[in-house]
Amino acid sequence: MEYFQQSPLQTKIYKLFLQKIPMEKTLVLIKPDAMVKKLAGNVISELYNAGLKMIGLKLVNVKRELAEQHYNEHKGKPFFEKLIQHITGELHGNENVIAIAYEGEDAIQKIRTAAGKTHPEEAEYSTIRGKYGRHVSSTDCFENVIHASDSPKSGEREIYLWFDEDELI
Repeated sequence: MEYFQQSPLQTKIYKLFLQKIPMEKTLVLIKPDAMVKKLAGNVISELYNAGLKMIGLKLVNVKRELAEQHYNEHKGKPFFEKLIQHITGELHGNENVIAIAYEGEDAIQKIRTAAGKTHPEEAEYSTIRGKYGRHVSSTDCFENVIHASDSPKSGEREIYLWFDEDELI
């Protein structure tokens, strides 16, 4: 079987082409509510369709310190404690999340489109949050299944909060 081999000139052109494409990085967290419902495989499968490169993946036992660092911009807001309780698994009896780092062109927008609106009741039915999310009135918890970075700056900050450099490819 013959394989296509690039000439040195083709390789150089391809590398120059890749340098022109702005590569964004984004963090996805599959939250405890998704983990207890055994939705991780479904979520990863749906995110795969975004066509991005997965550069990091790990299971994390989330402690309060990490949760507070992650949600630092919400500190002092009325819902801050609920965010911490949710991501640390206090509301679901499961403190594990799956952290995934993605890279690619328009990564933030592609992941956020697949995720849907933060509030599950406002999310399109075809999105991850629309299919699997819900609002639990007894705990006033928005089980929105995943976290997705909202900007390139947040994506970079969050990835290096959740991953060590040597854990990324």
